[in-house]
Amino acid sequence: MEIRVIRYFLAAIDAGSITEGARRLHVSQPSVSRQLRALEKELGAALFERGQGAVHLTHAGRRFEKVARDLELRERLAHRAISLDDVRAVRLTVVGSFTTITRVMAPFIAECGAELPLVDALEETPSRIFERVVSAEADLGITTLLPPPGWRSKALHSAGLTLQVPAEHPLYGEKFVDIHDVVDLPLILIDRTNAARTVFDDALIETGLAVRKAIELNSAYMAQAHAAAGRGAAVATNAPAFGLHPVRIMLDRKQVRVQLVAGWDPAHYATSVIESWLDDFAAWLPRVPGLTPIEF
Repeated sequence: MEIRVIRYFLAAIDAGSITEGARRLHVSQPSVSRQLRALEKELGAALFERGQGAVHLTHAGRRFEKVARDLELRERLAHRAISLDDVRAVRLTVVGSFTTITRVMAPFIAECGAELPLVDALEETPSRIFERVVSAEADLGITTLLPPPGWRSKALHSAGLTLQVPAEHPLYGEKFVDIHDVVDLPLILIDRTNAARTVFDDALIETGLAVRKAIELNSAYMAQAHAAAGRGAAVATNAPAFGLHPVRIMLDRKQVRVQLVAGWDPAHYATSVIESWLDDFAAWLPRVPGLTPIEF
């Protein structure tokens, strides 16, 4: 069974007809039809229902399609694995949040990406990033939550939790605020799928505190917008926006922090490239304003 014929089979399915599939592959239709009949003979089962204008798979054809797509994927991965000697030829897809992609990943690539793998990104909410890695067949995820059991992981850096306030707020211009003083203020919190909210809640549990008044939103960026509008102080790790001033939220003289973590399948064909790229990324991250650990 040749991978070339597998491609003919999948092209016919994806194009909706054998004729259109052959045209897309720049192969004559009679040649494709002949090869597909030979494939059916080799498998001992008809894959297509004949006499139909569009492609209709038999039960055997539908079952074989899953195998064919897996074989085609593995063939592509094999070719990509051979190219690992040229790191720039390796393409990685990273799943991350909007903030991670725009605040740290894209600036890193803009500054250092010339000699690194070609990296693309898919945006996802933090709580669903590793699910998206699997469903989208991406290469790794970067988020503030731990990857699934059995995955490889690497701690990259940590971002400090801040209370972001507008110019008219009493804390505007301050550097630090103790969490005991935060809970008495009108707050704007991100929902519990966000790591900033998770670590804030953990800090409250640790101290036995409870927030008196809060608005809960899905979007960190919208939380900042409403903070700028005077609806409360936003608890976030995002870079300040809309003229907001970040005040570091402290617990026991240390800033409450969120850990940035990468996770990927340990059987990934390009694990060595992923690890090398993450090492470079982690070494660069301290340059980002707001991510540098606070020294006392």
